[in-house]
Amino acid sequence: MYKFGEKHPVIFEIILIILSFLAAAVFVAAGSIFNIHLDLCSSVGRILVGAFLALLYRRAFTGVRTGENYMILLPALLFAAWNLFYNLSLGMEFGGPAYFIEAAITAAAPAVFEEVLFRGIFLYNLKKKGSSDLACMLISSVLFAAVHLTNIVGMNAVSVGIQFGYSLVIGMVLAAVYLKNRSMLQIIVLHFLIDFMPRIFVEQAASASTMHLILFGILLAAEAAYAVKLCLPGKQTADATRQA
Repeated sequence: MYKFGEKHPVIFEIILIILSFLAAAVFVAAGSIFNIHLDLCSSVGRILVGAFLALLYRRAFTGVRTGENYMILLPALLFAAWNLFYNLSLGMEFGGPAYFIEAAITAAAPAVFEEVLFRGIFLYNLKKKGSSDLACMLISSVLFAAVHLTNIVGMNAVSVGIQFGYSLVIGMVLAAVYLKNRSMLQIIVLHFLIDFMPRIFVEQAASASTMHLILFGILLAAEAAYAVKLCLPGKQTADATRQA
């Protein structure tokens, strides 16, 4: 398994993604049978699958730190700040305590599940293949965005483009931060905050204005440039360089 993943990282990652989602779907099926909240069952399932993958593929996390160099996290936190600003500017209201609890659980699921899959395991295998930090970041973020296109059912072309661009740039930034700091905890927390902020609001019918779209485009462009800068030669940490 390890040798195949290191020799064919993209193929291995696609297979792992499919198997992981199928494993998480078992919890949804169980929730449906026992009439338990399906979103919570799905979230718990993905958290457990993510934890299992981290344990199964623990060699990818050998030498991973708990966290340092926190200043490079600040631009990534702008995604969470944007989600908060966007919903407040559209007049959406905060949910009650139950919303916050459910939001925390459902936001923790992709934070654990996706970071283990797309940053921890995938980047490890790409580095073992000999890819540069920049190539690793771009490859992993493209696949990350492609997987999120499964959420586009019923969306129009503009929404599809926004969804893809948003997922792509978030993937770029999270990958760049991980390659720079080698801290799984940092990117799990970042991912959690990004997903948590929009979930704490009661859903209402609202549309983004032209100004929202312009500001969002500027944010994506700036974040993408930041991710590329972090991965340029000479920007890696000593630990990241040793992973090549």
